[in-house]
Amino acid sequence: MTALVTAVVLAGCGVTTGGTSTSSTRASSPSVPTTTPATTTTVPAPPSVPAGYLGTYNVLQTQLPAFSALSAGRGATTPGSTVISSALEPADGNVMRPGILQTNSLDSSTTMVHRMKAIGETGVTIQVSFPLLVPSFPDSAEYTTYYQDIAQVVHQEGMTLTVEENPLFGNISTLPVSSYYAGLTLQSYGVADHQMAQTIINDLHPAYLSILTEPDTYTAVFHNPGINLNSAASGVQFVNTVMNGLQKDGTLVGAGTGTWTDPSYDQMMLAQTAIDYVDLHLYPIAQVDLNNMIRQVAAAAATHKPLIMSECWLYKEGTDGSPLDGPQAAPTEQKVGTYSFWEPLDEQFLTAVVHYARANEFLVVSPFSTLNFFAYQTFTPALYAETSTEVRSSFDHLVSAAMVSGQLSAVGQAYQRLAA
Repeated sequence: MTALVTAVVLAGCGVTTGGTSTSSTRASSPSVPTTTPATTTTVPAPPSVPAGYLGTYNVLQTQLPAFSALSAGRGATTPGSTVISSALEPADGNVMRPGILQTNSLDSSTTMVHRMKAIGETGVTIQVSFPLLVPSFPDSAEYTTYYQDIAQVVHQEGMTLTVEENPLFGNISTLPVSSYYAGLTLQSYGVADHQMAQTIINDLHPAYLSILTEPDTYTAVFHNPGINLNSAASGVQFVNTVMNGLQKDGTLVGAGTGTWTDPSYDQMMLAQTAIDYVDLHLYPIAQVDLNNMIRQVAAAAATHKPLIMSECWLYKEGTDGSPLDGPQAAPTEQKVGTYSFWEPLDEQFLTAVVHYARANEFLVVSPFSTLNFFAYQTFTPALYAETSTEVRSSFDHLVSAAMVSGQLSAVGQAYQRLAA
């Protein structure tokens, strides 16, 4: 569910944490434990939940204990070797544009890396989107320099760099990707992705590089009949094309699917490709998703391959286990995720995710919505009536203000405790 993010103005913000919850941007919500797995007991939804979201809220509240129970009693609170990471949203490929080096984006991303380190995170995850670094793509040299500079900051901080090579969203990015995608075949896509993957390895030196993470989302993004990655056989062909002759130079290269995809897809990639790890994305948490996740983890263990979770966040656009169309639903998903009434559930979700990742010895766990570590905003009918872009703009200002004042949201404080 590689989704929309907007650049936030963070240049000059302080990098100290230890702040308090951004209470000025959220309604009072009941406290949720963040150091032990949730029990099967649920608490009533807080009064701040609007009627239109109450049904979803209540269902998610009943689904979370089942997720938490998966790691109960398994030493899930032990830090171990799992890298605690999150997405560097200001550097997301979907916000790249010509002249990016002349904006404050590099300063914003650098500040965010510092804040993530101050929270206690030990890793940074960046979406370096295809085809930004393909030499034939316009302004690729500028984007390569941008990501080289960010990678250097991450390495200087002693943090583990994970890169996702997901495709740009044509309905979000302002770059000319639709015409570029129209000219691709599955084979030419794999060749170009191989070229970009080699550039990422040579210039960014990530510890982990994921070349396929959500085949269904990729297929929807390309909107090209010749690139149907919903087929596991096509996914295997693509991964093999990318990895053929790739000089990894110490970088582990992996692939995987979302938990809403049948685990047989991952099993085929494990059997027929040379991936170094399985990358698992977790958003919906219906029982079918949890069952799929268990099978994905078991498949990796059976082949002695490690796992990472390069994206996860509590999905709020549905509760039946099947996410809405990724590219088209992304703006609404990002809008809804800013509302403060979700905060108690997001805390529970992150706690369950980190405990599960540690219990199953994931190499990396990386929540997607890092900006929510700093702020949420109170739902109002007027805010609901605004466009996704308008809502995200007001949210970005709250995030900026929180970073200037050294504040963390309750969710950010929870993640700080989990990282300790």
